[in-house]
Parts: sequence; structure tokens; C-alpha cells
Amino acid sequence: MHELELTTKKSKLFIGLYIFFIFGAAMGDWKVLNEALGALPKVISAGALGIAFLYVLWSGNFKNFKPLSRFAIMYSSIIIGIIFCSIFIWIMDLQSFSYIMKGVSKISYQLLNIAILVAAVYMFEENAAKYTFFGIAAANFVIIILGAATTGIGGAVSDMIKNITSFGASDVILNSTFIRAIEIHDITFVMGVFVIYFLFFTPGERFRYLYAAIALFLFFAGLKRIAFLSMLLGIVFALFCSLLGPKGKRRTLVITSLLIVAFCYYYIIIIQKGIFTQFCIENDIELNGREKIYDYISNFYEVSPSYRGKGYEFCVQLLKSMKGTKDQVVNITAVHNDILKMYVEMGFWGFLCWILGYYVYQTNWFVTRCGEKVAVCFMAINIYMLITYLTDNTMFYYWSSMVIRMIPMCFFYAPIKDPPLKETAVYRMNKFDRWRYNKRQRDKEQAIEPRMKIE
Repeated sequence: MHELELTTKKSKLFIGLYIFFIFGAAMGDWKVLNEALGALPKVISAGALGIAFLYVLWSGNFKNFKPLSRFAIMYSSIIIGIIFCSIFIWIMDLQSFSYIMKGVSKISYQLLNIAILVAAVYMFEENAAKYTFFGIAAANFVIIILGAATTGIGGAVSDMIKNITSFGASDVILNSTFIRAIEIHDITFVMGVFVIYFLFFTPGERFRYLYAAIALFLFFAGLKRIAFLSMLLGIVFALFCSLLGPKGKRRTLVITSLLIVAFCYYYIIIIQKGIFTQFCIENDIELNGREKIYDYISNFYEVSPSYRGKGYEFCVQLLKSMKGTKDQVVNITAVHNDILKMYVEMGFWGFLCWILGYYVYQTNWFVTRCGEKVAVCFMAINIYMLITYLTDNTMFYYWSSMVIRMIPMCFFYAPIKDPPLKETAVYRMNKFDRWRYNKRQRDKEQAIEPRMKIE
């Protein structure tokens, strides 16, 4: 029976099928397929649900259903909150039923995303994120090869070096067919998450540094400047927390989550008042038309407790409606600012509930149910993603949202063990080993007992 419980975790068939499904779905990010099929190829990733369901029927293995269901409920509660907040706004604004259903469908796919990642963790536990990385990275390499086929290997290498050395300068990207072909936003952003994950949160992985190097290469291949800064901040946070004991980690997590809430609120204010765009202009920071979008959207909201919001997807529909008209400000229909978008659409109180739920409630949930180390993992990758939210549309990107939910779950399942000390007799230890021993003893005393257990 013990071998049966580990079938999916060790079976090459299950692992191969899952990686294939992720690879097929990620190939949908190739611009040629994306322009032809849109988001349709991502449905292939639902194959993970299929093989997990078949395994449950065949084995009757309900191991870990209880902790997995708690993860699913916690993640889903944020999405369901956005849906109900939007429905309330739409009803108050007397929107049509078709408009409401269109908005609901736009956000509801995130529930499928959650179901897929839960199925993956059910089958592979701590290895789910690694196998997801294999599938996405394989697709990324294929996309790079397909892009290089149009320019040749020499031209592709030359263009990639120019892009990296210019730090993603707009003129380099515009003048390179190859760079435009491999500029796959979601996959590039998610590679930064994997760099942080493999460096800090895969304690038992033999090839962690190799995987981190591959993720870093793919990250630079589709270089996004804001993501580079984001990754550095995520790494600094993880490094800082690694020096702290359990009490220090908990204190840091609480302070960080509250600072994020305050920062996001004041960020909305400086956007609305034009301070952010003025700062960027004065310091020659390229916004690529974002400032025009921010200024235009500022006509549709106010920073006030009386502002009730416009409902999910309002900003996208607004920018689409002005496309091709005299009111068009730029030739894009995305806000490129997820924090602003959430405020405009959720309203003052909806935005406050969302941001408190996302950063404060979820952080506390991870601390109490999974422990401080898992909570640090959650916060480190979410600090990375938060910075991208400030000037991009990454919040509900398919792969980004899947991976940042999956990684803390995998780390929860990972066997986190302290390496043995060289000597057990304290008086015979050198100063460094004695410091490590004393710190470990303090950590044991300070650590809280997680409320959730792996069955």
C-alpha cells in the first residue's frame, strides 16, 4: 500500500504526462500560436486534473486531501471575493446580465488554475513545482529555437547579447525580430520566481543551482527590466529572513505585510495625482505610454472611501472601447498597472479588503498553518510579483498566478531538515559551530507548532 501511495510521485508515466501537458499549454505563449488561438492552448494543462482524477479512482488514495483542500479554499476565497465584490458593483450600476457573466468568466478561470495546481501537488507533492518548471522551460527553449530559425543562430546570439547589455532598451527590441519573437511576458516573469525558489526553497534538491541557472538564462532571454529589480528585492528579502530566528521571521512578515498595504494605498494616491509619472519623466524613466493610460483612467475614479468601484475588467473594456476612436491615447488595451486596476475596479473598500486578504490574511494563514519558513517563501515570491504589479499586468497571468500559489505548497511538503552539526559536544565545537548550535536551540524554542500536518 505504501508503494501505491507513491505511484504518481515516482512514476515516469505520470511525471512525463504532466510535463507534456504543461509543455503543450506553455507553447500557447509562442506568439504565432497566441495570435491564432489566444488562451485556448492553456486548456491542455487541465490534463493534470484528468490524470489526478483517474489516479484517485484507480487507487482510492485520499492521502493529504485535508491539507490540500485547505490550500484550495484559502486561494479560492480571494478569487471568489473579487467575483462577489464585482457582482455587487455591477448590480448597483444596473449592468446587463451578459456584461456580468462576461466579467465573471474572465476571473473564474483562476479557479481552474487553482484546481490544476492542487492536482499537481496531490500527485507530486514537493516535486510539483519542479516538474512545472521543466514543462514551461522546455516550451521556452523551443520558442527560442523557433525564433532563432528566422535569424540564424549567430544573429540570435548577437541580438540576445545586445538586449542584455542594453538592459532591454526599446530600440533594440523594436529592431530585432528575434527578440520580439521570444519576448514571452508571462513565462519570462515566472522564471524570476523560479530563480528565487530554487536558490532558497528547495532544500533537498540535488540540482537546485543548475535549475536556478537555467531559469536565470531564460529570464534574461526575455528580459523585463521591472522583473530584474523585483527579483533582486525577493532575493534580498529571502536572504534577510534566513538570518533570523522564528520570532524574527514572524515579526518581519507582519511588518512587511502591513507596509505593503500602506505602500499600495499611497501608490494609488501618487498615481492619481500624477506624481509617479512626473517622477519618471524627470528621471528619464521610460514608461512606453503608460503615463497616458494612467492620466486617462484618473478621470474615472477618486481616492475616497465613497468610491465604490467599477467592477472587474472595467479598465480593459474602457481601453478597448476607445480603440480606433479620437479618444484613443495609446495602441494597447491593458492598464499595465495591476494595483491601479484593482483599485479602479474594486473600489476603496473592495480594494482594502482584497489587499488585506491577499497580504495580511494569507501571510498569517501560512505562519499559523504551515510555519514561518513557508510563510517566508510565500512573501519572498510575492514581493517579487508585487513590484511587477506596479507597472505591468502580471497579477492574473496564467503561469505566474499558478506558480506563486504552487511553490509555498511544495515547500510545505518538502522535508525541511537542519544539517547535522559536526560535533555534538558543545565544548569541543569551534566558535562558528557553537553559534549555529545555540541558534538552532533558540529556534526550536521560538518556533510555533504549525496547525496543518502532512498526513
